[in-house]
Amino acid sequence: MDSFKRWGMGVMAVLLLGGCNNGDVQEKPAPSSVTAAALQGDLTYQDVLEKGETIHTLAMMPDAGQIWVGTHAGLYSSASGGLWGLLSPQLEQFDIVGWFVDPDDARHMYVGGHEGVRRSVDGGKTWTPASKGLPEPAQIRSLTGTRQGDKVRLFAFVTGEGIYQSTDEGETWSLWQPLDQEVYAMDFSSNENRLYVAAQFSLLYNEEGQWQTEEIPEAEQIYSLSVNRRTGVLAVATEKGVYEKIEGEWRLLDARSPEKLIVIASGDGDTKWVGIGESALIYKLSDNRWTQWK
Repeated sequence: MDSFKRWGMGVMAVLLLGGCNNGDVQEKPAPSSVTAAALQGDLTYQDVLEKGETIHTLAMMPDAGQIWVGTHAGLYSSASGGLWGLLSPQLEQFDIVGWFVDPDDARHMYVGGHEGVRRSVDGGKTWTPASKGLPEPAQIRSLTGTRQGDKVRLFAFVTGEGIYQSTDEGETWSLWQPLDQEVYAMDFSSNENRLYVAAQFSLLYNEEGQWQTEEIPEAEQIYSLSVNRRTGVLAVATEKGVYEKIEGEWRLLDARSPEKLIVIASGDGDTKWVGIGESALIYKLSDNRWTQWK
């Protein structure tokens, strides 16, 4: 457990390296050709922490109920029997700070990390580079995406430069908005048509090419954020707890987690949100109560 505490302390020191979850998914995807249920789990969660070294982000996958975690060394999924498996051997040494699964075709998946972006068109069986136009090395700290009509729109934050965008399924990238702050998480709100970012000094969103600050009552530190796939509600994890933005107003959740959450992500089914605490344990919010996910 000491290694878990060191992990939490490290994240608290730099807030969080990595993006939120798997982006703004407004429709439930078709079954992927590679699913967590198909994985042969051969790892414990402690094994995942030891192999991955750092967990950057997590998400509960639609319809499946499995948890995915992006780490410093691969993308892992929960499997049956309380075990975990590596989603793809091609990603085993790839730093996963964020991903996006196309809600119209779950075979199309994108992951981002310090070495750039990789894309799969067969549900995660094989992966190819998709970093044309990004700096080399890319130094991506967060990645997310959204589907807008017939286009997939991807966003990647590159340290020292800003947010790059791709509107052709990762074929090419270009600088969308410069940003001189470090970004620890981001997600796109289709309800507001805004990209929200948890930045070094505040919660920001971009409107008409300008960065605006979003004020959250009483909160000073923002560790992570996520847009709920089903409701479109935006949530942020702070030092005060988890806030939700509903009808333009921020409200602190009545349900208090067993420990401070430093990663928040959309849940599925009866689970509203999932999160990771300072100890690296995973929690879920169901029936207005946080419990440890096992």
